[in-house]
Amino acid sequence: DEQVLQQSLRAGDPYGAVLWPAASAISNYLLNTYNVTSDIPENEQQQQQQQQQQQRSSSLLKGLRILELGTGTGLVSLAAKLGGASQIIATDYETIPLALLNYAEQHLNTNQDSSSTTSIETRILDLCDDPTKSPLPPNIDIVIAADIMYEPQTGRAVARRTVEALKNGCRVLIGDSPGRAGRPAFLEELERLGVGGDRFFPAIGKTCSGPRHDLICGPGSGSVSDVPKDLEV
Repeated sequence: DEQVLQQSLRAGDPYGAVLWPAASAISNYLLNTYNVTSDIPENEQQQQQQQQQQQRSSSLLKGLRILELGTGTGLVSLAAKLGGASQIIATDYETIPLALLNYAEQHLNTNQDSSSTTSIETRILDLCDDPTKSPLPPNIDIVIAADIMYEPQTGRAVARRTVEALKNGCRVLIGDSPGRAGRPAFLEELERLGVGGDRFFPAIGKTCSGPRHDLICGPGSGSVSDVPKDLEV
């Protein structure tokens, strides 16, 4: 019930209940920045334009199998569904974010048109676990992660999962807000594992502005700034 959920949120990791900036950038990238919105059109012309945008976006990922690591609020997985992916697996090491994603898929933004009839599958997966003991799901085309490199440990874990995905023949997309402590460790670990020369490129997306609770964004957080900064994906 609601009381149990509130207690669980207080006791557990709250980060999966927050929409981080890079998730928006990755989602825009997946949908090729067609700016599909749920705004109510004011006239027939706007309605036709919105339908055309939705039809274009709903075929971009057709036939592709998407895996999201550290899904959190699940925006990227929801975007993958809107883009027509044939399979979407959203993973997290906490149950509450996955429950929130299931609710969002079933009850929110249901007016969005999508050619994908696939339901988002949710699974428990700790990306910091040993890949040999807890491997990524097989037969995946694209592995995605957005704003999960909070610290060096997670950065190195994402690098190991990246190499695992590349060995499986996957494409890997990673979004990361400026100033994350795990990014240097991620790049160093990639190079140590034999995947060198990679760096982040600017993409559409901005850091959050305005007040945030210290539990979510402590002093010096790279995800919040007085003036919005570009994200790098």
